Amino acid sequence: MGPVIVPVISRWQIEDLYNKRDVVSFDLERSKSPVRYVGNAARFSYNGIEYEISLDELPDVDEESCEVYALIEDKWRELSIAGARFYKLCVFNRGWAPTLMIDGITMHSVLENPLTITAYKIEKARGRVFECCTGLGYTTIEALKKGARHIITVELDTNVLTLAMFNPYSRELWSPQVDIAVGDCISFAETLRDGAFDYIIHDPPRLSYATQRLYSESLYRDFYRLLRRGGGLFHYVSQSGMKYRGLNPYRGVVERLKRTGFVIEKVKEGYGIYARKR
Repeated sequence: MGPVIVPVISRWQIEDLYNKRDVVSFDLERSKSPVRYVGNAARFSYNGIEYEISLDELPDVDEESCEVYALIEDKWRELSIAGARFYKLCVFNRGWAPTLMIDGITMHSVLENPLTITAYKIEKARGRVFECCTGLGYTTIEALKKGARHIITVELDTNVLTLAMFNPYSRELWSPQVDIAVGDCISFAETLRDGAFDYIIHDPPRLSYATQRLYSESLYRDFYRLLRRGGGLFHYVSQSGMKYRGLNPYRGVVERLKRTGFVIEKVKEGYGIYARKR
């Protein structure tokens, strides 16, 4: 498993190609490539490979389009997976990292660049880090920037990791400093030795009936066990969970963390809870 580096575009890059811009991004604005136009064909080099594409075969888009497309076997394919659930990547502004959508529900904000929000969330990380819920890897990548030396990150859903493989903004997830485990975070945590980590990042989906195990006191006890003395914890808590059965998830998370022995350092509503092991 690793990143698949092929041309990836959204409506903004498609518009640039239709307008025959001299430079166009093929990784959602992470870089720019010179483009030559011959009739209705565009020629460019990306990742050391020469491409020629027909402008007539670009995906149809309009001002409401958010979909992301990858050039796979000479065809533009939407980065989506349909199965028991429907997954897709969406971009909501030029230069923003994609948002993951599952069954039409966004896993990141659509009002701000997901990378900006992630940078607000992860104020610090250090040493050896355990992360529960990888997603597209934005949190892992930010933790490396903030001081993590080595990260073990766990993701249950292989569909999410498959989309991450094609996402230009997820490529650093496959850093030599990162080990990606596929499986249930709760079961995985139970197998790890006491005091193995300096920091834990818990980035679960919004609180719901299906995800409540990821907000359980039993999991928090494992987190406490896994940390060295003085080790830190960041627990993301989505504001959207405020409406879950009329409860404030922040209050419940704080109470359960305290019962397991954590010292609460800061509650940053909209982002999460910072705590440490005594």
